[in-house]
Order: sequence, then C-alpha cells, then structure tokens
Amino acid sequence: MSMLRSIRWLAAVAFAVVLTAPASAQIRERITATQLITLLKEKGLDGTANEKGNVIVQMTGSKVVFFVQGHTMQAYFGLSGTGATLTKVNEWNKTKRFGRAYIDSDGDPCIELDYDLEGGVSDDSIKVWFDTVKLIVKSFRTHVS
Repeated sequence: MSMLRSIRWLAAVAFAVVLTAPASAQIRERITATQLITLLKEKGLDGTANEKGNVIVQMTGSKVVFFVQGHTMQAYFGLSGTGATLTKVNEWNKTKRFGRAYIDSDGDPCIELDYDLEGGVSDDSIKVWFDTVKLIVKSFRTHVS
C-alpha cells in the first residue's frame, strides 16, 4: 500500500470515528440551566429551573440546588432543625473530600460542591459529578443528623 493510500485510509477511519462518537462525548466549557436539566434527565433526575436560573432537583429524598454560572456550577444542600454542631461540621471537613460544609447564618448545616468547566469537560464527566453530589448529600445528611 502506498504512503498516500495509507494516509487516506487513516484519515477516513479517523473521520468515521468522529462521526460515530456518542452524543455524550460533547465537550462543554459553559453550561446553561436548560442544558443542565437535560443532563440530569439523562441520569433519571427531574430538575426544574427557578426564576433566578438555578436548577432544583430531588436527590436521595433531598432538595439540591445547582447554581449555574457560565464556566462553573455549584451544588448546594442545606438542612434545618438538625441541631448539628460546628464540631460535627468541622469533623466532616476534616475527614471528607469533594465538598465544603459550614453552619449558615441561621445555624443550619450546609454543604457546597463546585465543578469547573473551564478548559472543557464531557457530558459524561458532568453526569459522574451528579453521582458524586448524590453520594455526598446522602452521607452529609447522615453525618449531621
């Protein structure tokens, strides 16, 4: 096979791979509330956007709010009426990763998880982050309750 034929063959294969790549292979550097809701739906979660453009979803029986800010997203979960102490929240921060917990101005425990899209991330990576958020929310709720 001549060198030119080999190059053409490799180019054709590469083009075919690009054409058959799954839709979830899309790389995003920014995300909108509508796009986030679509990705949540693909994970079997029903999200709704509020008037501020934040996305609210039920995860493991808890309301989680996703703040969408162009190149970043933040998942927020808060509890009320738990009697959680600063010691309990500090213990969480000392022993856990992927989220920061604090006591808000009302004395309630909260946790936030950030996700940076700068440089580009795949839809699959965002969906994996949803799984992380779900696990962290469940674990945090158990820890501070």
